[in-house]
Amino acid sequence: MLTYFAALALLAVTSGQAEGAKFVATAYTRDCAGCTGVTKTGVVADPWIRKLMAVDPRVLKLGKCYRVKFPDGHTTVYLAADVGGSIKGNRVDLLLKSTSGAKKFGRQVVTITTAQCS
Repeated sequence: MLTYFAALALLAVTSGQAEGAKFVATAYTRDCAGCTGVTKTGVVADPWIRKLMAVDPRVLKLGKCYRVKFPDGHTTVYLAADVGGSIKGNRVDLLLKSTSGAKKFGRQVVTITTAQCS
């Protein structure tokens, strides 16, 4: 049986309202095996043009922008444009420019809030 607070958290996640929630962030590049270079929403995966991320569309809405706050305090706005097989629940995958940068990024706990797309 779920506690009251666990039920509220589950409702927030399943209704796509994970505002200000903690997420586990990893990184990927467009040079991965099986990648087509085009996201689920049809946006070309080019990290030099736009900051993109893969999300679980049951938690964060595709086509919407989100501000990602990193552990060091800096923030960056990403467009939720893609999905991934292992991106479930409060996980995101950020598109980076290089494989070495993605490896260096590793896993980080970030806070995500909605943002205006620029």
